[in-house]
Formats: sequence, structure tokens, C-alpha cells
Amino acid sequence: MIMRGATLLSRAAAYLTFLIALTACGGGGGSGAEFFGGGGNDGELVLELTLLDPQGNATNTVTASSPGTLKVRVIDNGANLVVTVNSSVGDVFPASGTALTDDQGVATFQIEAGDVRGAGTINASAQNAQGQDLAGSLNFQVGATGLRLGSFDTSGMFIENQVAIEPQSALAAGGNAELSVVVLDPDGNRVTDSEEVRFNSGCIAAGLATINPENPVLSVNGEASTLYTATGCTGVDDVTASLVGAGAQAFGALNIASPEANAVLFLNADPTLIVLRGTGGQNRSETSNVSFRVVDGNGQPLQGVTVNFSLTTDVGGLLLSTLSALSNGDGEVSVTVQAGDVATALRVLATVDDGSGDPVSTVSDLLTVTTGLPDQDSITLSVSESHVVPQAFTVSGKTRQLTVRMADKFNNPVVDGTAAVFTTEYGAIVGTCFTLDGVCSVEWRSQFPRLPTLTGEAFVKRIDDFDYFCPSHNGSGGPCPDDLGYTRGARSTILVHAIGEESFVDRNGNGIMDEDERFLFDNLTEAFIDNNEDGVFTPADPACQGVPAPADNARCIAGQEEEFVDYNSNNTFDTNDAPALYNGLLCPPEGNGNWCSRELVHVFDSEVVTLSDGPNWDINVVSRLTDNVVSAVSFGINEVRSYDIYIADTYNNPPPAGSSVSLAVSGDCDLLDPTSTDILDLTAPGAFAWGMSVSQPSSFSNEPGVVSITLNPTEGSAITWSYPCNGFDPCAGFSPRPSFCPDP
Repeated sequence: MIMRGATLLSRAAAYLTFLIALTACGGGGGSGAEFFGGGGNDGELVLELTLLDPQGNATNTVTASSPGTLKVRVIDNGANLVVTVNSSVGDVFPASGTALTDDQGVATFQIEAGDVRGAGTINASAQNAQGQDLAGSLNFQVGATGLRLGSFDTSGMFIENQVAIEPQSALAAGGNAELSVVVLDPDGNRVTDSEEVRFNSGCIAAGLATINPENPVLSVNGEASTLYTATGCTGVDDVTASLVGAGAQAFGALNIASPEANAVLFLNADPTLIVLRGTGGQNRSETSNVSFRVVDGNGQPLQGVTVNFSLTTDVGGLLLSTLSALSNGDGEVSVTVQAGDVATALRVLATVDDGSGDPVSTVSDLLTVTTGLPDQDSITLSVSESHVVPQAFTVSGKTRQLTVRMADKFNNPVVDGTAAVFTTEYGAIVGTCFTLDGVCSVEWRSQFPRLPTLTGEAFVKRIDDFDYFCPSHNGSGGPCPDDLGYTRGARSTILVHAIGEESFVDRNGNGIMDEDERFLFDNLTEAFIDNNEDGVFTPADPACQGVPAPADNARCIAGQEEEFVDYNSNNTFDTNDAPALYNGLLCPPEGNGNWCSRELVHVFDSEVVTLSDGPNWDINVVSRLTDNVVSAVSFGINEVRSYDIYIADTYNNPPPAGSSVSLAVSGDCDLLDPTSTDILDLTAPGAFAWGMSVSQPSSFSNEPGVVSITLNPTEGSAITWSYPCNGFDPCAGFSPRPSFCPDP
């Protein structure tokens, strides 16, 4: 078994480094100095760095289970000096990146794997007792331990250190082959994390062959594969696959026919994504037509050549329309792939005689068999720019782009032409778009309506309401960082829905909903637009029955205008829980109506855009000591006092992303950094919040102080609020002055 960081080469290198270090230090001593070299090049002021594994051995690899101990040594007068360390990969502890040297001039750090794998450099710096700058560096790598690289044979047996190559016969000149490896953990399971694999060969290095995708190739479900194309290579090309940041490798060889021989070239596959057998329909094909061309050594098409076809897998009952065909006058030949009932990826293998009795082959581009339908956990709606639309509450025609992204159960993009339908609470929105590569967009614009249809502004919460209540401060009005209530002014929910499937957990990985998995799914109600943002279809809640909604229930009032999408046209909002069955095409025929259902549902997602009421901006400054809204700020002598700044429009909505807030001060008042900030995209209800700290300046001038707070919105003029800012002596009037009082 090949371990990361434990190949023969890396072990030898580590051992050689260790011997050199021993020789340089005379091989003795018990202070830990035996791991260091002799002091660098003549005349250079350097630090000596050594990385040790948990057993105290020199190493060049750090893993999640085997962190490293970094020893940094200052040679001369090195005790009690500050050493600073940083690393391009991994995590350094202490987190400050600094440590003091001990009596032997050695500072110790811990190096942990972190989230990024690969090679990196540790840099160290310090000043010696004479004030001279010292520096040093060490190259190392971050990896995982115990991973194995190899492939499975046709019987399902894992063969370590072997690259799987398809076709296994000679490759046609200019032809394609699939190179793949599988990454297993120490327990023999496919890794779930994405690993990086590099495929190399003599022909690739010489530019006589290419791979797609290029290095490094990311593993998916423990497998990394790439398409090898022989652009000018002939003969035997030895291939090596290497796990990035590790010593695990796998090997294989391709035999590439000479260009004088007959060759078969892949042309195209249309489409490259097909849907499971029995699930076809509009824009959803269950078959793909795959074409090849047979050429001679000069690249001219050959007619009447027999081309044999096969599949790289037949899982789920995949079928070919024919096993062989004759090339036509253009040298072209095609075969139809019929989908099975299991989602998978595959290629078509085409083989011809090279003219001397030996077969040469090539493979097609990757084909994907999938449902092609969106599932619930793979539909995402997003808003361009800021969720807060400047001046949209008062100005019509302000726009935002809404983009929906959809993928199926296997996280493949849905078939092109999948329809997405949009609904908005306020404003207007284009009703439909059709996906390309799983994505499509529509435009939302500001216009009427901007308030509830039935109640208008009657229940809409404002920052000047008589029943105003803010949990975060004691003010009787003005901006509040909290949500003021269910009927939120100028917030518009936007709903997108599409016909699709519920999401389930496929425990055994066979691509279908088995009876043992009948409870491992996310049951969906019919889609609805959630005006009050409470996560339920409010009109169907028993507590909210009646027209109009109960006047004493704010949630019911805010949600009484919610509407649902009646998928089955029965005029009733269906929760689909009597009984709750998985709905989707991955329900097998024997399970349909028993533990699952092949009937589809609406999958849906929503976003909220805010119709900003700017330029009607207001501010509250709140003391952190008392939670009171203040009209002036103050500080005690030698004291720092902190305040919270809240800015919002009439409906307690924050300024748009891209706006900024800045602070300025004059007179006997000082500010702690930072004194400016950019406002990010805020999606939750509530005012923008930021902190401010004031203190006395280095010297008093007896000039009254002023703090100015300026909002620079993305649209409209800047607005500035000014607050008196003065210091006070908490011990004034005491005579004699108590000893515990600060100096005035």
C-alpha cells in the first residue's frame, strides 16, 4: 500500500536530510539542536527551519492526522528573541505566527494541515540581539495519509497502482482514450473529498498528446478521469497518475498505432445528456447519436470499413442500436445509444482494423444518463447586485436580474429548455425563462403594487409607528437592527418553480429510491409565495382561518395574501403528507404507489428584494452602556466609550450594497479605527448596524467636540448627522481628589 508522505523516495529524502543535519551539528547534544544544520552560507544571516512529525522524525509532509512541529533556530545570541512565521499552505499555531526562542535559540510552532492541500513554503523572520534581520524558509507539502491510487478490473477487484485505460487495444493515430484512477481511503472506501490527480506521460510532456480536462484533474466520488488524445504520438506511451501532495501513484501504457494505419476518429455525440429510459418528453431525449469517421494514413475518409461498437459500461440496461456498421462515402459511421434506468456516465468505443490485422480504437466524448429533471435541493434563485434596490419604493423602472440554477438528483445540469416560472409579491417580473446548461434569468422591475392589496399601509411596520418596539435599544422610534414585525414594508418575495422531483438520500448508490430509503427524503408541499417569510403557507394554517385574517394575529395578517401554485388543479393547497411518499422518476416501477410515487411535483425557491425608500434615511446612535438612544456622545478622561450606529429608511430597511458610512471628528474628541466602512449586501430585515468608539485626544484644546456620521448611498446625495462629543471628569468636585481617579 502506498501511503502519502511514505514513498521510498520521500523516506530516503527525509533520511538523507536527517543525516546531513546530524553531520552539520556534530551528531550530538540533547537540546534538540541535532535537527538543525550548521548555520547557512558564509556571511548570510539565516534562520534554520526543521519540520518534525509527531514521533520527532524529520519530515516534509503534514496531514490532518499527523501535524508537524516546526523548530526555528537562531544561531548566535538567540535566546528570548521574537520569531515570526507564515506559511502559504496549512495553518500555523500560535495563530499570531510569533513565538520566543528558548535558551538554545529555538522557537517552536505547530503546523496543521488546514483546508488546502499541496506544496507550500514556510517563511520565518527575526532580529538578533544586534538588530540584524534574519530569515529562512522551508518547503513542505500538505496531504492526507493512507490514500491508495489504482483502478477496478471488470470483476470489481481493486488493482493498486494501475491506471485504467479504455480502449485496452491499440489506440488509433490521433485517437482518444479515457484515463482514469480511483482514490481509496485506508478502509478501502472511495474518498468523498475532491482530490487532485496529475496525469503525465512522455508524449504529454513532449506536446504530442493532450488531456482534457487538463492537470490537475479533480476526483468526483473518488474517481478522476481525463480524455487522452494522441495528437502526434506513436508507439508505447507510459502514463503516470500522481496524487497531488502525496506519493501515491498509478501507472499504465498506451500502444498508439502509426499514422500510416487506418484510424477511426470521434466526430460528435448529439445530445451528450440523455434521460433515463421511460422519462423522455419535450426537450428530453432518451437516445444519443454518436458519430465517428474512418480515415487512412493521409487523413482521407475510407468507405466500406467495418467499425465495431461497444460501451464502457452497460449498467442499468444501456443499449447500442448496432454492434457494427460500415463507413459511408465520407468515412462516417454512427450508432445510437439507448438510455437505461440507472444514471451513469459512459463513452462509446469504436474499433477498426488498422490494415495489418491489428485493431485500433477510439472513444467518444463523455455521455451522461440522468433524469434531466430538477430536484428540490438543486434549485437556487439568486439576485444580481444588491438585494436592496435604490429608491425602488418611490421610483418605477428600477431593475434587478433574477437567475435560477437547476440541477438534477446527480447534480448534472437539467436538460436545456427546462421551464422556470416566476411570481413576485411586489413590482413586476418576467414570467418564464428556459434553461441553457441549467441556468436562465429574468428581469424584475419596480412598479405598483408596493403595498398589500387588502390592507395597504394599515399593518405595515414603520420606524415612526406609535407601537414601535426595538429589542436592541430603548428608543421610541428610528432605525432598529431587529425585525419590526411580520408585515414588513417594501420587502418583495419572489418565487420560482419548475416541474421536478423531491430530493432523497441514495444510501446504496444505485440511483433509485429503494424501499429501505423510503423515509430518507424531503417531502414537499405545493409551491407558494411566502409573503410574511415564516416558511409556511399561512392561509392554510388553522390559526389563520377566516376572511379577513384575525386582527390580533400579526403573522396571519401579513400572510393572508399568500398564493400557492395548484400543481394538480384541485383548488386546494396540498401538503402531500397523507401519506408522505417520495415523488420522482427515480421511484422504481415496483415501488410506484407503494413506498414512492413516479408523479412529479413543483420544486421551488425564493428570494426577497427590498424596495428602498431612500433618500428618506434616518439614524439612531445607541450607547452600549445603557442601550439608550443618545443625542450626544461622551467619554470619561482616559476612557473609551462605544456606541452602535443604526441607519435605515422609513420601513427599517438598510441602504443598498455599495453604499458607505464614514466618521469625522473635531475639537476635544477622538475616534478609534475604523472610521469608515462599506455596506455589504444585506438580506435580512432590519437596519444597517455599525460600531463607533470615542475617547479623549492626546491633548485638550477646550474646544467642544463634534462627531459627524455621513452616509454615502449608491444613489442620491450624501447625508450627514452631527453629534456633540465631549469628555468629562468623573471625579470633578472631589477635594482632595481620590487616589483612584484618573488625572484630569
